[in-house]
Amino acid sequence: MQIEKLEGIEEKFRELEKKLGETAYPSNLANKTMGMMLQSISSFDLVVTRFRANRKRLHNMALEDTDWWRAHPDAKSRKAHPDEAYIHSAIRVDVESLFMYGLILVQKTLPLIKLYLPEKPKDDKFTKLKKFYHWMSAGNSLPPLAEELYKKLGYTPKWLYAVLRFYRNEFIEHLDTPYQQGMGFSIHGNSFDLSSYKWDYSDEDTKKIFAFKKKLVKRGVILPQEIRARHYVQLMFNRIVDVPEDLLEEALELIEDIGCDSPQPEQLIAMVQSYMSFLLDFMIENFNKSDFANYPKHQK
Repeated sequence: MQIEKLEGIEEKFRELEKKLGETAYPSNLANKTMGMMLQSISSFDLVVTRFRANRKRLHNMALEDTDWWRAHPDAKSRKAHPDEAYIHSAIRVDVESLFMYGLILVQKTLPLIKLYLPEKPKDDKFTKLKKFYHWMSAGNSLPPLAEELYKKLGYTPKWLYAVLRFYRNEFIEHLDTPYQQGMGFSIHGNSFDLSSYKWDYSDEDTKKIFAFKKKLVKRGVILPQEIRARHYVQLMFNRIVDVPEDLLEEALELIEDIGCDSPQPEQLIAMVQSYMSFLLDFMIENFNKSDFANYPKHQK
């Protein structure tokens, strides 16, 4: 099977790699960081390939099933396809993997961003996406190159920070403190999403949701009319980039508590692609302004 690669990402990575090869950055930190990032890109590519292949197989099985019923209008039942159970399970794992490997890939870019900026913050903001995002979006004065990067990336870091936490390693590794009550898998037509809903939902939760809705409305965030209180949480998650920064953590806590459906996998793939494309373009265009420019190869 040929691996489907994120469009243009490897080419941009190689262009940046060539520029880095012309520097003598100390301790080989840049090369180590680039190697880790390339591995993460390859892993994400593989998960994307597997997800799309299994999705196509499921689609073909559905077409075969439709054709069979048309050819046998009087039939009462039909045996399930021998691969059906496997493919459904494989797609669930693929979708979960997109979230986990997407987070790994984004976080593997952070050490390179740290090396890239000539003026680094005193505290380490590059160990987790959460720390990096809050540093970039806090409204404080950023170093000039970091400010340019923040503008270049636009809303993608906010979306990825909010969405990639939907299925995190913490859900698996720390069962004593689950952020959500469980994970499920749903299919409807070409829709594939993970679901996570609070099982002991109560009137107190409804009050909590509408109390937060009032805060958003006061700040001018008007969402489509919800069908029920729980539906409002889904609408808010779908428009998470519109939530004001000072209310974002409260919104995410509500989402994790009440639960909702994840974005579609193809949307997640597209956002990871955009983030990587914007980031690599920025690094290539601004290479001479970076910390690497201080270490030309001829320097001893």
